[in-house]
Amino acid sequence: MRHVEKLGGAGLCLLSLLGGQLLVIYLLQAQLTQAIFSRPEFLYLRVLPGLVWPLVAAWLFSAWQARRHPGVTALPFGYSLGLATLLTSGLMVPMYQQAIAKMPPEAACSLTWSACVALTLLVGLCQILLAPFAHRLTFSLSLPLCLGLGAAVAIQSLTGLMPWMQEHPLLLVAGLVPVIAYLVVGLPRPFGLSTGWLVLGMGLAAQIFSGTSFEVPDFHSTLLANWQLDWIEEGLQFLWLRTEFLTVALPVLVTALVRDLVLLRETQAYPNAPAARNSLLGIGCINVLGACLGCGLPLGVLPGYLGYRRWGGGQFYCQGAGLLLVVFSLLGGFGQVFAWVPLPTLGVVLSALLLSSAGVSINQVRPPQGMLLASCWLPFLASPGNGPPLLLGLIWGGIAVSVQTERFSRGALVALVGSVLTATGMLHRNFWEPDFDPLAGTYLLLAILLRVGHVAPVVQPPPQQPAEEAPIDSSENPGRPVFDSPGDSPSVEGVAPEPPR
Repeated sequence: MRHVEKLGGAGLCLLSLLGGQLLVIYLLQAQLTQAIFSRPEFLYLRVLPGLVWPLVAAWLFSAWQARRHPGVTALPFGYSLGLATLLTSGLMVPMYQQAIAKMPPEAACSLTWSACVALTLLVGLCQILLAPFAHRLTFSLSLPLCLGLGAAVAIQSLTGLMPWMQEHPLLLVAGLVPVIAYLVVGLPRPFGLSTGWLVLGMGLAAQIFSGTSFEVPDFHSTLLANWQLDWIEEGLQFLWLRTEFLTVALPVLVTALVRDLVLLRETQAYPNAPAARNSLLGIGCINVLGACLGCGLPLGVLPGYLGYRRWGGGQFYCQGAGLLLVVFSLLGGFGQVFAWVPLPTLGVVLSALLLSSAGVSINQVRPPQGMLLASCWLPFLASPGNGPPLLLGLIWGGIAVSVQTERFSRGALVALVGSVLTATGMLHRNFWEPDFDPLAGTYLLLAILLRVGHVAPVVQPPPQQPAEEAPIDSSENPGRPVFDSPGDSPSVEGVAPEPPR
């Protein structure tokens, strides 16, 4: 029975990982097709292979890493929907609009995507360079702070999916009913089927009934990886010469690195977790390889590790998802197979896993650390997007942790980092624009005050002397010593008590 439950949990983990990443790819290609790419064959033959094969490599690497240690849950690697939206709206659309006025559409598409390929290469190289210091960097971060930020990132990913999922109410209900009935309430499953198979079956039935399909460009051929080294050179040269786009790419790069470190620190709270150094080194190498194949979206750690552990995913879900994606890509007709995947229903499974992970993270944060949670979550609630809120939550939460633990020197260092990031424009403007404005001065003043609080001697009140106990009045008990004890009046021993009158 336990094996069946574990297999059912692994199936849910597989559906959430595979469905979530297919959903990201579908939304990305739909947005790119609408805003940038005019020729579908360019998207299918050059962009999609660069997205699919690095993702397969990341999943198989994660499964191999977890398989080395029995009982270890594989790290979820993949593409972030928030990062994809930020790249599309902040980098690709303005670049395409500027390029289309000077060159043909095909060349403008190639130039726009090449800049994202160059950014993916830079992210991979930075991950490789940071890998030897991953253990020190992750453990220098506070665990409650990373738990709070990890929960906020999971909820933000969920809110990014909800507007599109609400456009398909029938498929949404088809996913909600089995998840609530069999996963939350715990009703008996018909025929002993796992919850994952029931969710997938109801989603397929609802999709067939409604006649809905999710199409991507399909040329009835296999998705074969192609080397796109010319994109790297073209993108690096363009970003270097066009500083206005480089100023957008640098905050995205910093955000991707910080996000990976925060989520890796969250995983290190559990025994036998995959080593942060190996994880960062492996995903960095895969990003470099993906850039050579034409991948324009950096791979990183996904939120939801605590949910995968709770559902009993192990390493099967990463291995199964990778092999299934290989089969879809090599058998041909990728677009036709993709069209009948119930993406909104699988998005419900992913949302349930993200909620489960966020709940586990929040429950591990102790009640006295309410100021910490408020500092972590306020930037996510105040400003949309996936860029500044993560850095803001890290800075504010770091200051809150330092103040709560009375480590004012570390709080001053965090505030000084916040002043530098604000002066460069990455913290509050999400744009590399050096300007020491009053907000940066506020962080600097806060750093000075915290440093003074660390250096200034703390005046301790003089210790109070314990009050002397007043001697017992012997007049109340005549004939008895003041400090009466058996040793004080040995003559009393053996005397019978006086009978009551």
